[in-house]
Amino acid sequence: TVLPKDCKEVFLNLSWTPKQARPFLPTTHEVAYDQFVLAANKNYQPKYPSLKASALKQSGNTFSNDRISISFSPETGAMTSYKLDGKELLSTPLTISLYRPITDNDNRDRNGARLWKAAGLDKLSQQTTAFRTAKNSVQTTLALLNDKSETVGTATQHYSVNPDGTVKIATTFTPDTTIVKSLARIGLTFEMPAEYAQVSYLGRTGETYTDRIQSGRIAIDRTDAERLFHYYVKPQSTGNRTDMRWATITNEAGNGLHVTAAHPWQFSIVPFADSNIDASTHINQLKRSGTVTVHLDAEQAGVGTATCGPGVLPQ
Repeated sequence: TVLPKDCKEVFLNLSWTPKQARPFLPTTHEVAYDQFVLAANKNYQPKYPSLKASALKQSGNTFSNDRISISFSPETGAMTSYKLDGKELLSTPLTISLYRPITDNDNRDRNGARLWKAAGLDKLSQQTTAFRTAKNSVQTTLALLNDKSETVGTATQHYSVNPDGTVKIATTFTPDTTIVKSLARIGLTFEMPAEYAQVSYLGRTGETYTDRIQSGRIAIDRTDAERLFHYYVKPQSTGNRTDMRWATITNEAGNGLHVTAAHPWQFSIVPFADSNIDASTHINQLKRSGTVTVHLDAEQAGVGTATCGPGVLPQ
């Protein structure tokens, strides 16, 4: 079989349904499925719609042209502003994230919430130890501090800004293992205005984590931030997607961000701030702040079954 050349991967989906109908079990009911990812053209580079814009100009720590304006903070190293045709897409800076709103299982897992909060991962700040701009790029070295002013880890970030609005981000993070004994996640986070709540993506559909990854098959899904948030009686982390290939976050007009990465990654977008979710003990305490919270993770901890069984297993 010759696989197509205009894609990097092909997904072979198998589905099993009953041959004969039975009470409460129609022939359309899927009783099992499997999915195989086949390599097609590994060198294929998809073409995305790009802005027609002039060359970038740099003024201080801002890169701009007739369509975009992108700014960075020399104090934190974060991208603080991304404007498209004068409209701001970032409600908060893009920062490194190591924590998630606590789940019921996290509270009982010996490698979960207790260790994360002891290390201060829920109260992180970024501080640059080096910050340098060059032609269409920013290079930073960061210290990540907890609320005790302890350095829980260091990071380097390199931003490459293109005139068409593309920003390539390369991040490396090294934890201080004398303080950090466990991580909830390692990734980037930011908030966007609430109008940017429309989502389409290629990844595992349904809420999945590293230890329940087979519960969702890889497919293209179109949804929104509200439907990706599950209202647990006690608010907690929810809505994660794994094995992501790409995600597009837009407003109703179709304007917004398109995200890709070199390797499969994890993603979530919810209509509440992490701090609000984490502090709430009941649904009525959730407050909309006019933003959606986005997480782009290289990895995130599994959820385990510590509430009623074993926690997240080592593997």
